[in-house]
Amino acid sequence: MAAAQKFVWSFPASSALLMRIEKLFLIILAVFVYIFTWTQMGRQFFAALVATSFFVGIYIIISYGLQKLRGAEEKYNLTKTHLHLHKKTKRKSVKAKVALKDISRHKLDHTFLGGYVITKKGEKHLLFFNSKKESMKFDKWLKKHIK
Repeated sequence: MAAAQKFVWSFPASSALLMRIEKLFLIILAVFVYIFTWTQMGRQFFAALVATSFFVGIYIIISYGLQKLRGAEEKYNLTKTHLHLHKKTKRKSVKAKVALKDISRHKLDHTFLGGYVITKKGEKHLLFFNSKKESMKFDKWLKKHIK
């Protein structure tokens, strides 16, 4: 069985509504909204719960609308020699090709599914992943093929 010749992924996945860091931020804000509403409404549990649910609902609707309006999509193609990046929005498209031998440093956050690579020229390229499995596979692939 031959080894894989490339690793390809795109971000965001169609099934992902919010990024992990955004979910954490939303949870923290929801707790603050709940506590504030609970204290201001005379410690009424149901009123605080309704206000918090309303806040979370509005946040998700606005976030989804902005995602669709902006239309951002990023495609990554990692081969044995190069990392191809294609970032596009509705108005702009940027392509970059980075040789793996030119990467001087990389850093990945497997919790919040992001990271970056820095080339020897000082260029920084941001990376985003849909799952921890993708980020771990990228890290393993990069460590294996980087010289």
